[in-house]
Amino acid sequence: MTATRREFEAIAVAPDAPALPVDEYLAQLDALIEQHNYFKQDRVVPAIGAGRASRDVVRRLALEFYYLGKWMTPEFATLIANAPDVHAFTLDHSVHYKHWAQNFADEAGYLRDPNHVQMKVEFCRQLGCSDDEIRAYQPMPETIAMVFTMLYSIRRSYEEGLAVFGYAGERVAAGSGYARTLYEGLKTHYGITVKNFEVHAYAEPDHGMRAADLFRQVAITRTIQERCREAIRNALLVAEARTQAMNRWLE
Repeated sequence: MTATRREFEAIAVAPDAPALPVDEYLAQLDALIEQHNYFKQDRVVPAIGAGRASRDVVRRLALEFYYLGKWMTPEFATLIANAPDVHAFTLDHSVHYKHWAQNFADEAGYLRDPNHVQMKVEFCRQLGCSDDEIRAYQPMPETIAMVFTMLYSIRRSYEEGLAVFGYAGERVAAGSGYARTLYEGLKTHYGITVKNFEVHAYAEPDHGMRAADLFRQVAITRTIQERCREAIRNALLVAEARTQAMNRWLE
């Protein structure tokens, strides 16, 4: 009879490689983001801004935005729960926890602005979509892939969630000016004033700047840096695919 080995093997903890200096690491991430900057590849938002897109394209964009909000908004609670200073003495003694608690309260409509998912529903209604149409709409596969790639990172670790949603997400979105372009284009050329884009035009720059500050605080080990780099790369690749699919709406 063969003897069964029952002992645990000794675990040798290998030292982590030295972390890159934060400024050097962020410069590398910025180069990666620029290489795959899907906002710069987008043709739909500029077309709406100039009044060149059909109303059907605008309706479809509104429905896609609804599903982004519907799936993403509840995940703010994960960032709150995973914040590294969630057990601070009080909320006011925290930085990460306080930021995401406030962000979630804002998104959920408990601060100055309406509920962000509801604003997207109203955008769809302004374009003549019934509630049944909104519920029945089938999002693009690329939208599903982009959202759930982001949500995987948010659930995997606080650092990766912050990297994807904050550093490579809100920060880059704010710099693109997409919200202002849509707000002004929809008002000028399609006769609708969309609260969702009015809010994001002034709120996202602040959120993006704060997300960058928070990310600097946590990107401090080589393991975290490598995991966040991979998470950002994956999110960018699927977002690029989504942008390319949306661009085909104009053909």
